[in-house]
Amino acid sequence: MHHIENLDYDKNLFIFGETVDTKFGSIRFLTYREYLSHAAEINLIAQNSLHIYYNYRNQLKEAMADESSLKALMEIKEADLLEIVLSTRQLLNAYLRIFQLVFDGNEEIQYEIIFESSESFHFVRRLIMDMNVITEDKVSPNEEIQRAIERSRRFKQQSSQEQTFVDIVTSIVASTSNSFDDVCRMNIFQVYAIYARVGAIYNYQTSTLFATVAEKVNIESWNKHIDLFKLEDDVISKNEFDKKFGGLLQM
Repeated sequence: MHHIENLDYDKNLFIFGETVDTKFGSIRFLTYREYLSHAAEINLIAQNSLHIYYNYRNQLKEAMADESSLKALMEIKEADLLEIVLSTRQLLNAYLRIFQLVFDGNEEIQYEIIFESSESFHFVRRLIMDMNVITEDKVSPNEEIQRAIERSRRFKQQSSQEQTFVDIVTSIVASTSNSFDDVCRMNIFQVYAIYARVGAIYNYQTSTLFATVAEKVNIESWNKHIDLFKLEDDVISKNEFDKKFGGLLQM
């Protein structure tokens, strides 16, 4: 069992899948099957205050809401996530469902203590997210920059090949000695780590093969470090945005 008291921990240790002991109780990893079965709740937990604000704002704009309704949303934009969760039944239910799973249905866990303070709530939320490789999409409080971020993401999604969980599972089963049941029982960190390593090995084998018949082939090491938590840096500051695009907006 791994003991964690604050958010200064080595996330790489999660590869071993050991239960994490905290002052709130012992937290276990979701299995890959559980992770997929509770994708809806996990997607809600991955949203911070700005994500929720933009989701509501987009819904109101589609409904042709008046300006006063849009301005009222500013309270959400500036609120602490804990406040929003406690006042939104759908979000609260999502958190409670995941908490019940990761605390393994321990009836002695007093969930109200977690929701008692922002510090406790954010500690448990961040730890559960890191243990299960749940990442927040980059988001900007500046709405011009946010629109640019969303356009960039839509373009990248259109130009990239989508990979489903079926692709991931079958790749691991086909490339390793693990069975489908083995993969289902792994945690998400282990699944992603194996899948990424399999890809690195095949890339290495392919590039070394081409190197025998072509010049200047870039060969990446098969055992290179893979950061599962690395996010693309889509967010720039307001000053950087104005320097790059301010002139275009004034034309």
